[in-house]
Amino acid sequence: MLPRSRFQAFVDMVEQGKEGGYYPFFRPLAESWGPEVDVGGRRLIMVGSNDYLGLSHDPRVVAASQEAARRWGAGPGGSRFLCGNTTLHEALEERLAAFIGKKKAVVHTTGFTTNSGALHCLAATQDVLVCDSESHASIVDGCLFSRGRLLTFRHNQAESARAKIEAAQEKSPEACFLVTEGVFSMSGDVAPLSELLPLKQRFPSLLVYLDDAHGLGVMGRGGRGTADHFNATAGVDFIMGTFSKALASIGGFIASDDTDALTYIRHQSRPLIFSAALPASCVAAALAGLDVLEREPERVERLHRNTRLAWEGYRRIGLATRYSGSPILPITVGSEMKAYQLSRELFELGVFALPAVFPAVPRGQAIIRTAYMSTHEPRHIEQVLSVLESLAERHGLRGVVPEPEPIAAG
Repeated sequence: MLPRSRFQAFVDMVEQGKEGGYYPFFRPLAESWGPEVDVGGRRLIMVGSNDYLGLSHDPRVVAASQEAARRWGAGPGGSRFLCGNTTLHEALEERLAAFIGKKKAVVHTTGFTTNSGALHCLAATQDVLVCDSESHASIVDGCLFSRGRLLTFRHNQAESARAKIEAAQEKSPEACFLVTEGVFSMSGDVAPLSELLPLKQRFPSLLVYLDDAHGLGVMGRGGRGTADHFNATAGVDFIMGTFSKALASIGGFIASDDTDALTYIRHQSRPLIFSAALPASCVAAALAGLDVLEREPERVERLHRNTRLAWEGYRRIGLATRYSGSPILPITVGSEMKAYQLSRELFELGVFALPAVFPAVPRGQAIIRTAYMSTHEPRHIEQVLSVLESLAERHGLRGVVPEPEPIAAG
């Protein structure tokens, strides 16, 4: 047994949170209806989900998943490299590539393993990876696994990225990657691709890797993603996405016009080779979700209307937040303890919204992360706003609220 002292301080902190009634994580959902959930016999409005289009409860998506489980079984029985590959996996890769505008795609079991596997394959020891400072943990791990040199630039600051790339080029790396997210998962910020992509003209060997986990199904024409939003798909070399947000399933993919690189990833990505394949039921759900998205692009429009409605309510209340055009609206709180307490009170008043604390956000800059769905009804949003308004003064949530400045399309 490992020394108890190794974990004791952390375990004590968790236990104190549970005893004090403000530990907010791992709440078991007894049932979910999408915009509402049952927790311990209480029905709450869910504003903490990434199911942006509300497709996880769409009868067509559920039926497709059930039929795939009946046909291929509950589990894959092996990795895709061996016996876990199905015709559904192949079909999903073709559909995804066509949808976002790339030649090929490779599906992994999760979004996390997509980033860790793809970046490990793409970047070699002699390469440099210049990443946004707020990049997801899976990006950081992928860069570290690659053993390339990792540099970070100030969040969403193209000039900072330029300086880091310029410094890296002086040491003549074999390849230089600029890595960023399309929509940042905690802040909801949208990457300024219209400012970042011109760096490729200045540095012709630069390759752009875009994690669009929270942009797929949300940004761009009919949900085709952040690169499409900027009319810049051709300029992004690698686009990563997931199914666990707008596509109502689980899994991830990497897409590119560089088919040789994707062939290499398909045969060398360690998470793909050494993990069980994505179950057919999950693949079918993602395919069905893509079907619905293509047939009903108005879901994306409804999502943005709901987000705008919530944002206008936040502004009226005076909440310290910002809006960038994504469905993620973070409420700035400050201290971690204050965020825990606020989350508990929201829960008691019928709103399921969780805090994001360090290391998901900088220490001392905790937020309540709210995110809206196309299936939220006006009554849901009105009730959430009513609860937030009742808590705003007591918890000091009001602050300087910037005017909405969504980043314009290209």
